[in-house]
Amino acid sequence: MTQTLDQQRAALAWQYATAGMGQHGKEYKGLAKGAPALIMNSGLMPTLAFYAGKGAAAQQMLDHLICGMSSRLAGQKLGIGQGGRFFPDFMKMLQSSSSHDYMRYTDEALEQLKWIRQFVDAVEHHGERA
Repeated sequence: MTQTLDQQRAALAWQYATAGMGQHGKEYKGLAKGAPALIMNSGLMPTLAFYAGKGAAAQQMLDHLICGMSSRLAGQKLGIGQGGRFFPDFMKMLQSSSSHDYMRYTDEALEQLKWIRQFVDAVEHHGERA
């Protein structure tokens, strides 16, 4: 059965929201809610770099964003917890990408975050944990 792009994003985002809320609760939720504005104001690479230098919840958000973008656009299926390890290579790839590809990655991150933002509320409200 073929899934729509939104269904694929939603499935990933549900995994991410459940894991993030299960491990970091309100801190992860705050990051999820603020990430789109941070990307829009600062850019994708500065946002990823910011998360790389912060605590565990930010590291998990970094992991989720890299995993989500990689699975959709780079054809790499990274499991939760693997994205952060690829941070240096991912940043190098973004630095050398065309402006068109950089915007595709930015758009994909924002689309993933649209779902994650909604799902953190649902996870928190219904008490589901990873």
